[in-house]
Amino acid sequence: MTGSGSSSRRRRLLLWLAIAGVSVPATLAIASLILLQPNRFRATAERELSARLGLDVRIESLSLSIVPRWRVSGTSLVVRDPAQPELPPFLAIDHFWMDVGLLSALRRHVDTVHVGGLRINVPPDDSRPDFDLPDDGEAAGDIIVNRLETENGELTILRKQADQPPLVFKIRELEVRDVGFGRKMPFSTSLVNPVPEGRVDTSGTIGPWRKGQPAALPLSGDYTFSLADLDTIKGVGGTLTSEGTYEGHLTAIRVAGWTDTPDFNLDIGGKPVPLKTTFRAVVDGSNGSTELESVDATLFDTPLHVTGRVENLPGPGRHDISLKVTIDNGRIEDLLRLSMDASTPMMTGAMTLESTVALAPGRGPVRDRLALRGAFRLAQAHFTDGQVQAKLVDLSLRSRGKPPKGAAAKPKDARLATNLRGRFQMARGVLTLTSVTFMLPGATVAVRGRYGLASRTMDFDGTLRMQATVSQAVGGVKSWFIKPFDWLFRRDGAGAVVPIRISGTPDDPKLGVRIGKVLTRSD
Repeated sequence: MTGSGSSSRRRRLLLWLAIAGVSVPATLAIASLILLQPNRFRATAERELSARLGLDVRIESLSLSIVPRWRVSGTSLVVRDPAQPELPPFLAIDHFWMDVGLLSALRRHVDTVHVGGLRINVPPDDSRPDFDLPDDGEAAGDIIVNRLETENGELTILRKQADQPPLVFKIRELEVRDVGFGRKMPFSTSLVNPVPEGRVDTSGTIGPWRKGQPAALPLSGDYTFSLADLDTIKGVGGTLTSEGTYEGHLTAIRVAGWTDTPDFNLDIGGKPVPLKTTFRAVVDGSNGSTELESVDATLFDTPLHVTGRVENLPGPGRHDISLKVTIDNGRIEDLLRLSMDASTPMMTGAMTLESTVALAPGRGPVRDRLALRGAFRLAQAHFTDGQVQAKLVDLSLRSRGKPPKGAAAKPKDARLATNLRGRFQMARGVLTLTSVTFMLPGATVAVRGRYGLASRTMDFDGTLRMQATVSQAVGGVKSWFIKPFDWLFRRDGAGAVVPIRISGTPDDPKLGVRIGKVLTRSD
């Protein structure tokens, strides 16, 4: 037993001596190279990194300290693309350090690298986003660093146009694991998104490195975008939360996820409303613009489908937005809550809509920069104001030659304006309606005109087509005096076609007859 134990101890001692015989001289050789020939060691590191990256690498200084532990430190590591010398360096590090053990020095392997003053500048890419770049495989290269960590860095996306300011993301913290060439590297980071301003926490993989192609660095992962302040986008307000996934490379990223904004609002006079979306989009990292492949949104009970593009322009919060919006089964009151500041929407009813939406950049209110063009249809439309509804009931009954007394109380007349449809466009805060028609029992109204969002004033003209004649609509003793003039209003088989004008406000509309049009019998 004693002999066996002694033999075992001797074998362990020989093993440690063998390791020391190899590793100690090797480590001492490295230490000597750094201590006695630091420029030679720095040049060797620069040469090897340049060959691996396909870029130009420069290190200002390297040094070794042996107390209290072996540590390699460096300053001003700069990585540039030799093909674009006019651009800022792709990677710049103010200082870095790593602890070096005996075996790790021998194996050219480091446990942790600490980095300070990290700045990443992603060069612009003039090519179209390409998501078919080849996958270089999993874990193809050796691990050189177990973990790289840093805080308070910057990620800058350089713009295609040199005179445009870059997009700058503050890196709160970043950790990259299993660092090596030719492999996918797990990472986690926390960023501050510039517009809309908010915190992004994300984790995934980055790499493998494509030699000499810094902008084509692949990445994928999951993200959480929390407490994004939409007020940093001029004309828009609310606090957004979003989660999703992404894949692509630094200058073209495909994103899919959802958003929730409980207090979404526009500066066009409406109130904050809850807005939820699910989306697929492509972000062009070279300019920050976004192609909306598909957005399905819910505004109260109204579903919207949106496609289009958000073009990022120079200056904080400046965007040129061009969208196509489709509503197949929505509610008009939900849109009115967003656009009009009233305790109760002036109208309710089922709605379909197709529209283009363009929001030009600028300093003015959204209502002055928003441009719309499209068509709509409302079924079972109902004005919520009692006086307005009473006027419609009165108009419907008179159009059928019935007396209006007590009509507003009849349940069957509760929803009178049906099949309201038309085309519209909006520019500079003025909504223009063309070819708008709506039907009441006994009458059809066709109008066109304008509505000012800021002034809330209406100016429409058109025709009222009635089943009854004018004298029947007036009724009573007055009808005997008007009856001889019924022929002036008869047209195209209708009892009467009356030229009308609608003015006032949505809360207090005024309906009048255009006498001049009656006499000329023209539209």
